[in-house]
Amino acid sequence: MFGQLFIKECRQTVRSLIYWVIVLILIFDFTSQLGGMEIEKKPEPGQAEYGSKPSHDPELIMRTVLGELTEEYYRESYTTYPIGFYKKVTLNEEEDKRIGGILKEAAGIDGRDAAGRIIQDWYGKQQETEMKEPLKVEPAEGLTYEHFGELMDEADEILGGGSDYGKEYRENSARVDMTYEDAAEEYHMLTEKDHLSGGYARLFSDYMVIFLGILPVFLAVTRGLRDRRAMMQELIYTRRCSSFTVVASRYLSMIVMLVIPVLIISLVPLSKCIVYARTAGISIDMLAFVKYTFGWLVPTIMAVTAVGMFLTELTDTAVAVLVQGAWWFITVFGGVGRISGGMYGWSLAPRHNTEMNWQGFHDGFGQLAANRMLYTAAALLLALLSVLVYSQKRKGRFQIRGKILADREGKSKE
Repeated sequence: MFGQLFIKECRQTVRSLIYWVIVLILIFDFTSQLGGMEIEKKPEPGQAEYGSKPSHDPELIMRTVLGELTEEYYRESYTTYPIGFYKKVTLNEEEDKRIGGILKEAAGIDGRDAAGRIIQDWYGKQQETEMKEPLKVEPAEGLTYEHFGELMDEADEILGGGSDYGKEYRENSARVDMTYEDAAEEYHMLTEKDHLSGGYARLFSDYMVIFLGILPVFLAVTRGLRDRRAMMQELIYTRRCSSFTVVASRYLSMIVMLVIPVLIISLVPLSKCIVYARTAGISIDMLAFVKYTFGWLVPTIMAVTAVGMFLTELTDTAVAVLVQGAWWFITVFGGVGRISGGMYGWSLAPRHNTEMNWQGFHDGFGQLAANRMLYTAAALLLALLSVLVYSQKRKGRFQIRGKILADREGKSKE
C-alpha cells in the first residue's frame, strides 16, 4: 500500500505547476551562477598573481582589525550582523566615548580628528599607487594579542554583537597574497584530497542550497491545500490506510521529486570535471555530487518540506510560506560577507563559496555533520507531528480552520 501511494503522490507532484516552476528556478539558479564554470587550472610558476588566503599572523590581524575600527569610528557608523540581519549601528555619547578609549588604548589614536588624519594619509597613498589595500593601523607599543582580543571583545559587546571585532570573525579578517607554493598546495588538495569533483560538488551545493532553503515549502503547502480545494478531505480521511502511510508517502514523494532535478542538474558540472580530468590525467570521484546532494542538500530539503507540511496540516492555511520565508531571509541575507568554508555554524543553508579550501572543509566537517544531523532529526520530528495532526483530524479533531470559520459565521448571524 505504501508503494502504491508513494507512486501516486509522485505522479501528482509531476502534474503540479508549482513543481515545474521550482525546477525552472533551480535550473536558472545553476545557469546564472555556475553555467560558465571553469575548472581551476594547475598554477604555473611566474604568474602575475595567485589569489589570496587568510592569514593567522597575530600582528597582521591586529593591524587589519584596528584599521577597520579606525574607519568605522571616524564615520561614526558600524556594521554588524547581530541575529543574521545587516544592521547599521550608531552609538550614544557614552558608548562612542568608550570606543574611542578602546582605539586609543589599542592603537594610540586619540580622538576622531587623529583617526581622520590617518585615513586621509592612507587614501592619499592609495591614489598615488593606484592600489586597493585595506587600511591597516599599527597597534600601540607593548599591546599583546591577548589584551587586543579583550579590547575587541568589549567593542563587539558595545556594538551589540555580530561585528567584525568578535573573535570568530576578527581571526579570519587578515588576508595575504598567495605564493606559487600556496597555489600549488591548494591545487594538490583539490585534485588529490577532493579528487577534483569533491570541490566542485561543494561549490554546487553552496549555490543550490540557497534556493532549496525556501522553494520546497511552496510544494508542500500547495500539496497540503490541494485536497481542501478539491473537497477531498472527508474521502481521504475515511480510507483504510494508516495516517503514517498517507503522510509518509506524501512527504517522501516530495523529497524524492525535489532531489531528482538536483541530481540531473549536477550532471553538467560533473561532466566538466570528467573532461578536465581526462586531459589532465587525474582521477575523480564519480559519486561526489551524489554524496554532497544527500549529505549537504537533502537535510535542508527535508527540513523546509517538513515545515511546510506540518504548518499546512495544522492550520489549513499557507502560513508556512511566511514562516519559512522569514527563516530563509535571516539565514541567507544574514550571512552576506561572512561565507567561509569551515565556519558552517547551525545555518539552515551552510555555505562554502569556493571549490578550494579543502582544509577549511576538513576542519569544520564535525560542525557541518552535526548541523546536517540536527536538521534531519528536526525534519523527521515535524513529519511525525504531521502524522499526529493528520490522525487527529481523521477523528474530527484539530479542525482549526473550520472552527475559525464557524465562529465567524456565528458572529455574523448575531
